[in-house]
Formats: sequence, C-alpha cells, structure tokens
Amino acid sequence: MYKPTARRLGGAIVVASSLVAFHASAQIAVSSNDHKMVQENGVTRTSPNASPDTATILDLGASPVKVVATVNDVPGSVAGPPLNVAITPDETLALVASSTRLDPADRSKTLPDDRITVIDLKTNKVIGRLTAGAGAAGLSISPDGKRAYVANRSAGSISILAIDGQKVSLVKTVPLVGAADLISHVALSPDGVTALATVNATGKVELLKLSGDEIWRVSTLATPAKPYPAVFDPTGRFAFVGCGGDANGHGMIAVIDLADPAGKVVASVDIGFESLEGMMMSGDGKWLAAVAHAGSTRPKDAPQYKPAGQVVLFAVTGPKLIRTSSAPIGAWSQGAAFARNNATLVVQNMVQQNLMVFRNDNGQLTDTGQTIALGGGAAGIRASYGR
Repeated sequence: MYKPTARRLGGAIVVASSLVAFHASAQIAVSSNDHKMVQENGVTRTSPNASPDTATILDLGASPVKVVATVNDVPGSVAGPPLNVAITPDETLALVASSTRLDPADRSKTLPDDRITVIDLKTNKVIGRLTAGAGAAGLSISPDGKRAYVANRSAGSISILAIDGQKVSLVKTVPLVGAADLISHVALSPDGVTALATVNATGKVELLKLSGDEIWRVSTLATPAKPYPAVFDPTGRFAFVGCGGDANGHGMIAVIDLADPAGKVVASVDIGFESLEGMMMSGDGKWLAAVAHAGSTRPKDAPQYKPAGQVVLFAVTGPKLIRTSSAPIGAWSQGAAFARNNATLVVQNMVQQNLMVFRNDNGQLTDTGQTIALGGGAAGIRASYGR
C-alpha cells in the first residue's frame, strides 16, 4: 500500500510528538468587526472615514447571549474566511488577524495587512500586537495552547506563533504555495499533529504534519471550487472543508477521511445555496453549520438576487452529513459559533453589522429574535472550544 512521504517545509527534521488533547472550555466567543468595508447593491467598497475595527467579547452560555465587552482598535478584515479569530484553550487570550487595511495614500483602496492583535480575555484589553505575513487570515491555536498557525493569504505562507503566558511572538514563516493561490485557513486536528490548509484559488487543500516548529507537506487534495474554512471532527478521523462553489453554483462541503495517511475526499455535500462563506462544527462534533450568501450579495436587479442569506444545519455521523434545517439570516453573512451545549448558535451579518441568535432544538433552527449590534461589519468569529 502506498504510504506518502512527508516533505519538510522550512527547517530541520524533528521527530513528531503528540500534543496534549484538547479540552473544551467555557462559553466565551470573540467577534472580529470590520468597520472599513461595506457592501451596497452587490458592490463592495471601503468606508474611508470609518472608526477603527473592534472586537466583541460574548458569553454564549448566558440566555440571552451576553456582550461581555467591546475592545477598541483591533484590526480585522472581512477578506478571507471568517476564522481570523482564535482563543487559547484556557480562555486567557484571543488572537485576531487582519488581512487587509486601508491604503493611507488612498483610503478608497485596501492593501494587504499582516497584523495580529493579542487580547487579554481577563481584562478585555489589547496587550500586544505582532506581524505575521501579508494577508494574515484564517488561524488556529494548537490544543496545548503553545502555538498558533496563521494562513498568510497574500503571501502563500504559514506563520507559526509561540504563545508563552501573555507573550506571543513570531517563530518563523514557512512558504507553502504561490501568493496568487490564496492560502486561506489553517485547521488543526485534535492531537495537534495534523493540519489542513485551504488553498482557495486552486481548489485544493494541503494536508500537513506538524512537528516541533516544522511543517511537512504530506499530500495535496482536490476539492470543489474555492475551499475556505475547514474543521476536524473531535476524533481526528474526518475533516470537513467548506467550499464557496463557482459563481453560479451552490456551496459544497468536502468530507476528507484521514484513515488513509494521504487523506481521501470521500464525499461532497451540496448545501443548497450559493456562496458558502463560513462553516463551524459544534464542540462535540454532532452538528455542522454552514453560512451561505445565498444571493444576498448580488445586485438587486440580478436574477439570482435574494434579500437574505441562509444558515444551514447538518447532523454529523462520521463522514455523513444530514441536512436538518435552514433559516434566513442577514446579507453578506460570515461566520457562526455554537455554545457548548449546542442549543445556541450565533451567526454574523456584515451588512446589518450584527449577530443573530438561533436556538437549535435537535436539528431544528429557530430564530430567537435576539440580535446583537456590533458597530461594524461582523467579519469573523470563534468560540472558546477552539475549532
């Protein structure tokens, strides 16, 4: 049987070691809010006089969902998958990546950004800022809380960050693909030794092994068009990749079986709506929520235009996804996050600059009527269980 040979990327060979198993924690979630980008009648533009970006700290365990704090001057961006936020397993820190910034010479334009902001979740204050690579976008923190991996969307690389208490520093940046390929997100397995990097422009994911501060490429897998967010189930056996679909097609979820060391795409599930943007799994792996633009980003005179996006809920059994319900949301919607009891799901809306709160009754989504104003476009979100 074929056994893939991992290729080291950017450094010496180090013997692999398993990381501490992930332990689910409390109900904290962080929303990254992009104040500088707006969309009107299908046209995305900058808002040159906008206030600085912010982050909103939430308690998903409270009913209704509670805003704990708003943190000012936290650069973020709607460009890239809505996973530019990660929380350490002990809930002490949040990292927020920013893939674009306003061009200071012409604020009607944007430039790639590389900033990572560190938030102390005990004081809800910014305690640090560092740089990764150009277009810093989707990121994940290792299960032991000691490393973060950042996909640099405009550079084709992955930055490795060291986390030591409240100190976060850049270890190294590893080239992976071409800059034009748009590496978008790095998802980590529960044991912290396997990663998936989505490569949006080429319709592929890179299966990687992590060892010390080295990254090894194991294989390259083809997916439906525009892979964006990715997540592993709690067993590490299966991974799910959200794919935007082509301009006229529905969003798809690719299912990868990692029993094969090279990984194997075993299913592609149609979500029923165009332009999958965000995707998140519940902490126990029983539910998967997909967020679709569903025509809401089209010009109003376009035949595909719809005034609302859709959130679609799937029950997860191993590699099988069973669609249980869907519900209308706002426009240009982005990420989603589950409370740890699975009964609460929040969804981000860029145009409305808010969060919608849904109740999950064993697969049936119900709009609770609670909305949470954010003051800026809801661009990315993560809950503290870490996926």
